Amino acid sequence: MIGDMLRSERERQNLTIQDIAKGTSIRALYIEAIENGEYDKLPGKVYAKGFIRNYANFLKMDADAIVHRFMEENHPEDVAAAEEAKQQLAEAEVQNKEEVKQKLAMGSEYQEKVSSPSNRSNNLLIALIVLLVAGGAYYLFAMDDSNAPKQPTKAVTQTAKAPASAEKKAEEPKEAQPVKTDGVELVAKFTDKCWTQVVADGKTVYEGTMESGKTETWKGKDKVVITAGNAGAVEMKVNGKDMGKAGNVGQVVEKTFTADGQAADAAAADKKDSK
Repeated sequence: MIGDMLRSERERQNLTIQDIAKGTSIRALYIEAIENGEYDKLPGKVYAKGFIRNYANFLKMDADAIVHRFMEENHPEDVAAAEEAKQQLAEAEVQNKEEVKQKLAMGSEYQEKVSSPSNRSNNLLIALIVLLVAGGAYYLFAMDDSNAPKQPTKAVTQTAKAPASAEKKAEEPKEAQPVKTDGVELVAKFTDKCWTQVVADGKTVYEGTMESGKTETWKGKDKVVITAGNAGAVEMKVNGKDMGKAGNVGQVVEKTFTADGQAADAAAADKKDSK
């Protein structure tokens, strides 16, 4: 069982559950649930995968293999669907290669036809016409450039002094305007370690642990969803607008943003740590 493997390795390295919680920003009660195989106590399948991956990486184990085994043991239907999609992709690639071969063969036949004496003479005539048209266009553009007025080499110095009130207004800093962005642009600054998952337009673009001091930017056409395992360590801006922190320290929070701003947010796990 995955929990037994992780517990054995943790104990082999003389680490406590609190050591793991501190190093991964995963709450101790979730670490204990993973080791006991009580996955129903975790916020959900996505969080379970992220926590297990983070835990395994911290112990310097093969995180991909452990997560795959977790899915095989607890969500075999997802693994089967992924394998089927992989098989379909492989078959599509084979079919695509066959189509390319057929097109190349058709291209060889076309080249043989073009190489015939009659077609070669027609091609030379077409090339000559193209050269004549190109030469005429170059001559016209060259004439236009030679007749164009030249830019003055010296700028006129303005001696009039602006009124004091105008100078004062000019010195006042302009109020920062919101950044105009097509779609959704999320900028996240991390002040502490935080397990994070980001999904843009339904596609997972990041999943892992962010270190303190990191700043990352993610973009989506319709929406961006961020899930933070330590919400108090994430400061966010959406399309240039300051959205503040994602939540409280140690809280697991999911937030959804659209081009108009925050669409919805939910604290995925806000129960106090009993450890």
